[in-house]
Amino acid sequence: MGATYEYTGLRPTDIAELARIHERGFPAFFLTSLGLPFLREFYRGHLDDPSAVAVVARLASGPQRGRPVGVVVGTTRPAGFYSRLLRRHGVAFALAGARGALRHPTAVPRLVRALTYRGDAPAPSFALLSSIVVDPAHGGSGIGAELQERWCHRAAAMGARRAYLQTDADENIAVRAFYRRCGWVETQVSTTPEGRRLMRNERDLTALAPGDDTHPTDPRSTR
Repeated sequence: MGATYEYTGLRPTDIAELARIHERGFPAFFLTSLGLPFLREFYRGHLDDPSAVAVVARLASGPQRGRPVGVVVGTTRPAGFYSRLLRRHGVAFALAGARGALRHPTAVPRLVRALTYRGDAPAPSFALLSSIVVDPAHGGSGIGAELQERWCHRAAAMGARRAYLQTDADENIAVRAFYRRCGWVETQVSTTPEGRRLMRNERDLTALAPGDDTHPTDPRSTR
């Protein structure tokens, strides 16, 4: 019998493990290059903001019951989320980011943009799905689809009418196909100063049941 999973909100005790999962899931990505201290601050920043939307997948049975194996985070107010994050955790982010910048000096311009990001939602009713990651040891188990579905329901319950996210436009066939299967629609491509092409994906949340943050076909867990 395979593992079973349950889904809850984000807890302070999850932060260290989620940073490690992010590191394992995205070994060559920018945020990972800044180190575990920065990743811990990134996830910690979603604990105490009223607009934060976070869902954590956990083992539902066995000796490690409750251990996180995946997470999705975002916000219903992207235009103000990162400025509030800096006001509350600016010193911690700066210290954590400085350590990463010392190891990767070429990342400094991207780090500055990340720390001063103000969101780019096309309308106030858009929620931003910032990051979703599943522990590679539990890949292929349906956790990713379940996480994004529950995140969308939770964002809708918090008043969002639509959601958006960005992912790599090039050499990213599997991820782009995943989001299309989950009901996201590709809308436009943008290019970062480093030349990275990003695909914006949007999803209509108006049909999701108000007050319901669970997957309609799987209210508690998945195998």
